[in-house]
Amino acid sequence: MLLGVGGAVQERSLPLQVRFVPGESTGSYVTRLAARNGLAVNRLLDSVGRGKSKAVDPRYTELYVDRAGRARLAALTGRPVEDLTRALVSTRDEQLLPDGRSGPVWAWPWQPRGGYLVRGCALCTAGRGIEYPVWLICPDPWHICVRHGRFSDNSRDDRVPFIDLAPGPHVVEAERRRLKLVRRLGPLGRVLMADAFGVLAHPAVNRPRLGSPRTEPLRLLATAVEVAYAMARIERARLEHRVTEDDYVRWRGQVAKELGWKIGHALAAWSQQHPVLPGEPSVRSHPRGVRPCPAAPHEQVGETASIDEITCVPWEVGGRASSLRLSGDRMEAAGWGAW
Repeated sequence: MLLGVGGAVQERSLPLQVRFVPGESTGSYVTRLAARNGLAVNRLLDSVGRGKSKAVDPRYTELYVDRAGRARLAALTGRPVEDLTRALVSTRDEQLLPDGRSGPVWAWPWQPRGGYLVRGCALCTAGRGIEYPVWLICPDPWHICVRHGRFSDNSRDDRVPFIDLAPGPHVVEAERRRLKLVRRLGPLGRVLMADAFGVLAHPAVNRPRLGSPRTEPLRLLATAVEVAYAMARIERARLEHRVTEDDYVRWRGQVAKELGWKIGHALAAWSQQHPVLPGEPSVRSHPRGVRPCPAAPHEQVGETASIDEITCVPWEVGGRASSLRLSGDRMEAAGWGAW
């Protein structure tokens, strides 16, 4: 804890620690840490800094700190700040609160400032010896565990905490390919996936939009990944100034043959948002291992920015989520069993 000693503040780690879970929300982690040490969450936060919150629940809200508060939280864990920021997305620099005027501060707003709180895979956390529920902070309101083949989302209904993807191995394989694309291309990979979901939302494609129902990602993911990989072929060349209008025409024709004329038509609209870049072409502007940075119309890609915030398509991508409760014999009606 942070104890006053002769007017000074002495930083000391808590006697009992909990393991980090990659991608976990800060609120979820702090809640587990407090429970492990028999403390109320607000009592633990008194050692982090000043803040206001009478009711904190990591299922609904996320915890944010300033730079000094982050240092104090790291001290409570007995780990360096780098370990904290590696595991907890909301403690990274872009998510920090403005520095407090009279000492460290924290905030636990009613809604996350970005991203969604999504239930973590219970099998993954059990393998780490974690008994308490874990909530992740994700850019979009769902998460697929490729290790255990489970789909979870931001529902708080404990009766149906996840979907077993054993009947749909193609979804797990698509998620593996998506993760591979993002690892290889970084923010550009996230841009391409967001735009791929946007292409599928084009009126010509006639696919349901994300969020209608909640499990629509299960139906759309495999095709969206195919579209994103097709986009990657032309977008990398565009960023290296090696694309002409004729190249776009040939590319759209090839993709239309591979994925259908409807998607080809939507890609024609998408390519208008990604015009040919001026400049001298280069054989390889991005050496192996160096990720290309997105260019206009995509400039900034925040770590918790959602598909709707990232995509450049001018039409609506998200739909209206189903209001049915996902339990028992209503699972099929809500779309959980039809994918």
